[in-house]
Amino acid sequence: MKAAARVMWQQATQMVIDAAGDERIYAEWVENLASHDVRVQVPAIWALQQAGPAVIPVLVAGLQNSQTRIRRNCVDVIDHGGYGADARCVTGLLPLLHDSVAHIRKAVWHTLFCERCVAPSHCEIVAPALDEYTLLSTIGIHDPNPKLQAQLMQRWRVLHSQRGA
Repeated sequence: MKAAARVMWQQATQMVIDAAGDERIYAEWVENLASHDVRVQVPAIWALQQAGPAVIPVLVAGLQNSQTRIRRNCVDVIDHGGYGADARCVTGLLPLLHDSVAHIRKAVWHTLFCERCVAPSHCEIVAPALDEYTLLSTIGIHDPNPKLQAQLMQRWRVLHSQRGA
């Protein structure tokens, strides 16, 4: 298994080198995120994570894709690629707090507010910090999925107590 992963990582690295900043190729990688074949999907994910801020426009476009798998993988690439602090990504992620798919909404909450996952050095346009408490108050605590709503309520309570309210 480790050998296969190493091969896919090397494949992804070579994909980035071969793409040389070509947005059309990046868009093909985003389409590959829908694949059920890990030999197609995983190298695309890893290449998008390695390619740097030049891929942000195609990732943001992918957040609007009709295919759930593409939207979710774009969220994950933004998260694991460290692009979550880029203003374009933040702007693209915020509407997904209302996505019809609960696991996408959960991934977006994580991507927007996980301090460990955000790498401003990977971003061209660093966004100002979001007010997590306000977003939780206006959107999160009203999430239609009871399990996610409970998790978001728990986070809201922590932030509420920290505010001394």
